[in-house]
Amino acid sequence: MTTPDLQPVPARVRKSSTAASVVWLIPLAALVVGGWLLFQKIRNTGPEITLLMDSADGIEVNTTVIKVLSVDVGRVTRIRLRDDRKGVEVTARLNADAKDMMRKDTQFWVVKPRIDQSGVSGLSTLVSGSFIAFTPGKSEESQDTFTVSDIPPIAAIGQSGLRLKLRGQNSKLLGSGSPILYEGFIVGMVESAKFDPDNKTVNYSIFINSPNDKLVNKNSQFWLDSGINVQTTANGIKVDAPPMAAILSGAIAFRSPPESKQQSPAAANDQTFTLYNDRNEIDNLPGERALYYVAFFKNSIRGLAAGSPVEYKGVTVGSVADAPYFARNDSLKLFQNGWVPVRIRIEPRMMEINADNQSKENWQNQIQNALNRGLSATLSSNNLVLGSKMIELTDAAPGQQALKPFNEYDGNTVIASQGGGLDELQAQLGRLLDKFNRLPLENTVGELNASLKELKTTLASANQLLSKPQTQQIPGELNKTLGELRQTLAGISPQSPVYQDVQATLKSIDKTLNDTRPLVNTLKEKPNSLIFNQNSKDPIPKGSR
Repeated sequence: MTTPDLQPVPARVRKSSTAASVVWLIPLAALVVGGWLLFQKIRNTGPEITLLMDSADGIEVNTTVIKVLSVDVGRVTRIRLRDDRKGVEVTARLNADAKDMMRKDTQFWVVKPRIDQSGVSGLSTLVSGSFIAFTPGKSEESQDTFTVSDIPPIAAIGQSGLRLKLRGQNSKLLGSGSPILYEGFIVGMVESAKFDPDNKTVNYSIFINSPNDKLVNKNSQFWLDSGINVQTTANGIKVDAPPMAAILSGAIAFRSPPESKQQSPAAANDQTFTLYNDRNEIDNLPGERALYYVAFFKNSIRGLAAGSPVEYKGVTVGSVADAPYFARNDSLKLFQNGWVPVRIRIEPRMMEINADNQSKENWQNQIQNALNRGLSATLSSNNLVLGSKMIELTDAAPGQQALKPFNEYDGNTVIASQGGGLDELQAQLGRLLDKFNRLPLENTVGELNASLKELKTTLASANQLLSKPQTQQIPGELNKTLGELRQTLAGISPQSPVYQDVQATLKSIDKTLNDTRPLVNTLKEKPNSLIFNQNSKDPIPKGSR
């Protein structure tokens, strides 16, 4: 079988119709539509931001949304560990309308169920899940990396106020959201609290809402107000309870000294203040005119501490600065000397009651004059129940010994001290008991017992004697004898004959004595008158022939 030869057929080209060229419009239209959709997507897609968090608890990719004022403006697209392994890095894509909100001072936080001193919040996330919220910033500088906080910021959107920095060496660290108090009223919140291990200080950032920021000036003083404050004074026990929020988490309180309200300017934003542990620490801060003195005590200073009051006749004039207060290496002589030095601080402002302020030199001269007149320091009891003590300045009693080993001690004038108070009373009572113990009470009690025994024997004999019939008849015989004596005395009454005879006899004796009185006088003058003649002259002796 033979194959026929195939002859090439020449191609023929003919023009297509106009309707066939319309097919190319379809991809062109698709390209235009795709370009338009891409343009719309690019125009509607916002920036991509990076959020730094401690952990990704409750955060899920393509599920966790970004909200502002409860409006969705973005979504989490990626979660990964940070390079330093100290947290996670969350990437989120925002809508285009949130682009202008990403500023340097924009604040992000995680919204989730939370119970704190401010109440209960975030309950809606129990169903919808946690989300990330933020407050738009006002800075002119934009930013795309932010640190997410665990709690909402204190300063809400559009809220005005005063932000301050506090620094102090405190023994307690308060958490974010703790209240700021002024006279018991909540006027702000703690934004952040951090401990610096290098200098062992606590750094706080607080926000005081407007118009309460007018209460703060450059001389304001801040302190920790933690829980219930119980103060014990000589007047009793005082309990001061802050609001419930402060009791649960603690609080920071502040005050502005009254004398500085008109003189001190208002506090500036981000100004730094010192944070004290309590209000007593502020009250014990020395004034500009404070005067320091040292007193030595031989009695125990237990119950006396820094801040204990110093009074003069019931008026508080200062406080204890240091108890004890030893100069360099002087504490090594504690058992040798037998005394304990205490430094006290006298505040002139406490003595200027309804009076003008005086200079420091004026008060120093007044106190020195009082010391020259015998002003001395005495340990006294401030509270018998708790055993706290105070120092009382008293005028020295005449003849009472005072302790003043130096005129000056470590650069401070020394105030003489004298015994007094409950300790001195206890010492005197102890000495009295020692004397009482040295008395020979055993011998005395033995002799007393012997005397009592003899007395019992005597009383028994007397009872036996009184029980005899003869003894019981004695009262009757005595009455009879007294009756006879009355009768006898009636017989010699002035009206009786015997009494008149006695009177006549006495008169005769008196007359006889009067008659013999001249004879007795003559015998007194001349005892020989009865022998010699009184009228004859004395013989004159003749001489010998």
